[in-house]
Amino acid sequence: MTLENIVKLNLMGCPINALPSSFGCQSKLETLALRATEIESMPSSIKDLTRLRKLDIQHSEKLVALPELPSSVETLLVRDCYSLKTVLFPSTVAEQLKENKKRVEFWNCRNLDERSLINIGLNMQINLMKYAHQRLSTLEHDDYVDYKDYYYSHEGVYMYPGSSVPDWLEYKTTENNMIIDLSQPHLSHLLGFVFCFVIDDTDIIAFDLEIKLKIATIEGDDEKEGVGIYLSMSLDVHSDHVCMIYNQRCSQYLTRIAKNQTSFKIKVTVWSTGWIEEPIREVKLKRFGMSPINQSTYQNLIQQMEYECAEGEGKNNTVYEGKQTKCVEEANKV
Repeated sequence: MTLENIVKLNLMGCPINALPSSFGCQSKLETLALRATEIESMPSSIKDLTRLRKLDIQHSEKLVALPELPSSVETLLVRDCYSLKTVLFPSTVAEQLKENKKRVEFWNCRNLDERSLINIGLNMQINLMKYAHQRLSTLEHDDYVDYKDYYYSHEGVYMYPGSSVPDWLEYKTTENNMIIDLSQPHLSHLLGFVFCFVIDDTDIIAFDLEIKLKIATIEGDDEKEGVGIYLSMSLDVHSDHVCMIYNQRCSQYLTRIAKNQTSFKIKVTVWSTGWIEEPIREVKLKRFGMSPINQSTYQNLIQQMEYECAEGEGKNNTVYEGKQTKCVEEANKV
């Protein structure tokens, strides 16, 4: 096998501090593991890896910047990269809409600059809404016997340092429950729900988190069985983190509820499992948020971003050319 034919490349633990500038020539590479290396930066040619689906750079403590990645990337795992300051994303809405990110984790990356955090949030909003747009009709409602073992295939997840629920979410609370009103126009072409959980600085090792949503009518407090969401962490949590999730199973569950009951109460509890000798314990949530997503929500996001960027370009006497907008570049100026 020649270097150009490599599909999976595992450099975990290797004492390398850089990749060659020609690394983008690995045209068949699908999985790249740089976990626990001494890598400080990656070449811009990584964008040319058009088949790359998974990038793991966890525990690479000397990494300073993450360049723009190819749109093929579905899973990006960044953890305990304490020197990481800058993360770049595609510069236009059209390019970001080509992406298919499903799982993006920035655990314990506490030195990310403000611009990078803004861009992560924008990229999250686009990809999670797109994921909701694509996923609702792909599985039957009752096709979840294997959910706990294969939950990754049923959800889109973003995790990053922070203490605030994104402003665009419709419902926000510092409690563990809230009342949801899904009267029209929310129910029109409903795609599902996006949830936000701000996990408090627990400073514990958690192998798994189980988020349990329970539904109760607004007339009473009788709780129904509810539905679970599972997250795998396997790390120390040293600061507050924002977890944004589109979970297909949960979305379909709440959609069925909404068809018969447009107003209801959601209660959420989070449990963690640690080492074998440690008991299951409840994890404190700092904040909780959610939003229903429908066809118009998704389309309005794209149109709003294009309009705002066109306005920004217009002020500079720049001709607006359809979808070739520069929303992320405008965000970079914030």
